[in-house]
Amino acid sequence: MAKRQYVYFLLFITFFASLETFSQSPVNVDEVTDTQVEQFIKEMEQRGMSDAEIEAAALLNGYTQDDVAKLREKINRIKTGTNNLSKEPDNKTTREQIGELAERTPIQVDQKTELAQKKEVFGREIFNNKNLSFEPNLRLPTPKDYVLGTDDQLKIDITGYAYQHYDVTVSPEGTIKLESLSPIYVNGLTVDAAKIKIIDQLKLLFGGLRNGKLNADVTLGNVRSIKVTVVGEVENPGTYTISAFASVFNALYLAGGPGEKGSFRNIKLLRGNKEKSQIDLYPFLTKGEFVGNERLLDQDVIFVPMAESKVELEGKVKREGIYELKINETLEDALFYAGGPSDQAYLESIKITRNTKKEKKLLTVDGDKLGMYALQNGDIVYIGAILDRYENRVEASGAVFRPGEYSLSDKLVTIKDLIEASEGLREDAFLDRVLIVRERENLDPEIISINLKNILNGSEENLELRKNDQLIVKSITELRELRTVEIKGSVNQSGEFDFAEGMSVEDLILLAGGFKEGASEKRIEIAKRLYNDESSDETVEVVIVNSEDLFAKEGKTLLSPFDKVFVRDLPNYEEQKLVSITGEVNYPGLYTILKREERISDLIDRAGGLRKEAYSEGARFYREGDLVALDLKKALSNNKELGNLILSKGDSLIIPKVQEVVKLSGQVLNPTIIAYQPDLKFQDYISQAGGVTDSAYVRKAYVRYANGLTDRTRSFLGIKKYPEIQRGMEVIIPTRNKYRWTPAERIAVSSAFVSIATILVTVIRIL
Repeated sequence: MAKRQYVYFLLFITFFASLETFSQSPVNVDEVTDTQVEQFIKEMEQRGMSDAEIEAAALLNGYTQDDVAKLREKINRIKTGTNNLSKEPDNKTTREQIGELAERTPIQVDQKTELAQKKEVFGREIFNNKNLSFEPNLRLPTPKDYVLGTDDQLKIDITGYAYQHYDVTVSPEGTIKLESLSPIYVNGLTVDAAKIKIIDQLKLLFGGLRNGKLNADVTLGNVRSIKVTVVGEVENPGTYTISAFASVFNALYLAGGPGEKGSFRNIKLLRGNKEKSQIDLYPFLTKGEFVGNERLLDQDVIFVPMAESKVELEGKVKREGIYELKINETLEDALFYAGGPSDQAYLESIKITRNTKKEKKLLTVDGDKLGMYALQNGDIVYIGAILDRYENRVEASGAVFRPGEYSLSDKLVTIKDLIEASEGLREDAFLDRVLIVRERENLDPEIISINLKNILNGSEENLELRKNDQLIVKSITELRELRTVEIKGSVNQSGEFDFAEGMSVEDLILLAGGFKEGASEKRIEIAKRLYNDESSDETVEVVIVNSEDLFAKEGKTLLSPFDKVFVRDLPNYEEQKLVSITGEVNYPGLYTILKREERISDLIDRAGGLRKEAYSEGARFYREGDLVALDLKKALSNNKELGNLILSKGDSLIIPKVQEVVKLSGQVLNPTIIAYQPDLKFQDYISQAGGVTDSAYVRKAYVRYANGLTDRTRSFLGIKKYPEIQRGMEVIIPTRNKYRWTPAERIAVSSAFVSIATILVTVIRIL
């Protein structure tokens, strides 16, 4: 059966070789459909080509070993009927075919799903890896033990004062033919032995070979192909044509490797119906060693028997899976094949599930007996994880020089030992009360308080430690509020500073970088906390210090924790504040505010007054970037006028030229800017913009003057009073918020009401 499939494969190769000849483009084996395979198997069965002719055609067209394996897999799948998709009609998509197949055979689909989830035998993945080919390297020097056979090509070169080259091929009779010499029998000889025999014959033709004036060299050219058979528990059993340089691994890879039941440990190489050697794949899989990987000869047989013993390893091993063991191998060997236990493996007791004749049995193995425990076929070995706890850990934390975890030992037993191991107590350690957190038998935490001072001086018994004890030594600093002092006001770096014993006001001022330029030399305030009982209402005491004598007197003004120090500014000290005036004044630019109550009129006077072309009604005043609407002309008329504002830092005053335009915007038909004409009225300006739109709310019309002030239209008893017209103003007609019917809409609604009334009158008369 296997031989017949191989013939189909060669026929298929020949067909696609002919396709390449006519199409001048290589055929991609991956694109060959199963339907094409079936069709050409039927056609080529009717041809009378020999195996040798088919094989020669395949090699001539340069098919690789990978192509061979892929096509053979397609042929095997079709012949065994495992691929039904190719038998579906051509007009169906692959998705539809898969769906119909799933509906017809739901049980088979479930079985495939279970099979995909099942663990593979260790070593199978290397034969499923398409990136590996195990093809023999044909560019290596000819091995000394290589035995010549039919179809091997020899290259013979004669050099010296004469040159001659021969390319000869070993005939099926095992001979080669050189010119007029009788056939030279080389079959079964190594290349070196054949070389001696050939040179002896060539001496009859070339006398220079006898006296050493000529040299002769014999090398191996093209290597012949051999046929080997792979049978037994392999994925694709059959006879394969491979290079004479190929080894057992090459043939096994072409055959897909051992199958699900096949052995990886006891593969037999048969030569002349006798066992030549046994091959174990595990040394290669675990160490990379090619043990027993012999070169194959023609008609060799590789037999893969069933595996005798397989065990499964689960849990904390580096590589879970199914492993094949030999009879004399133990649990220790199985762990080695699995990569060894992981760093979390619990090896004191290993669980083994074993099948008996009636039921399952659970066994446990001590960790020190792994090399003596033999496993049986079907055993499942489970290695658990170690517990997430410590058997000899204690911890020191807090006011010790080296806090951390330490191990209980013969040298570390008591509290004193633990303190010595942590390199002693810090100077700020609070020794009157030290805590030990200990686990009870039920794992509940328990706190034991001790006086460490008494233990260290020997007046109390030294406490013995237990595993997982935690020693907590608090520092004096931790047991009180963080002590600070604070300074604010006219110093260079105000803020909080850590308090230190003996700290004075002078020290704190130095820490704060000293006084600022405007600091008052007569007044420094110190606010102190009071610790009074409930009978007193006072909570803070304020102490005033004269800074003129602060650094001159001998004694220091000492501070207490949490004191707050305030350094005041001089009463009239201020940084220079700038304001800006631009536009139509004689000296525009930046000015410094001279006094606290300097006003806008004062600024204009300092700027040399207004020019004659200045438009004071349109002056704009900005404070912090916002426009402040004011009437500058009115403000300048009286220094005490409310509009004559007191200046602040950053104020800006802009005096424009006389503006001769009026802007109209909002709900007018033609928003525009027109020239100012004093004889025009408010409505005349609206007419200049084409009038108002249907959405205009004329009653709410308003204006915005050039100085930012606004005015609106007023109405009393139907009489409207419009705002005053000024140069540079903007007339704004807002949009009516409520919907207003147009005349056409009013006529339509009225007609509807008349029609309804007519209908009602008619109905009443009828009734």
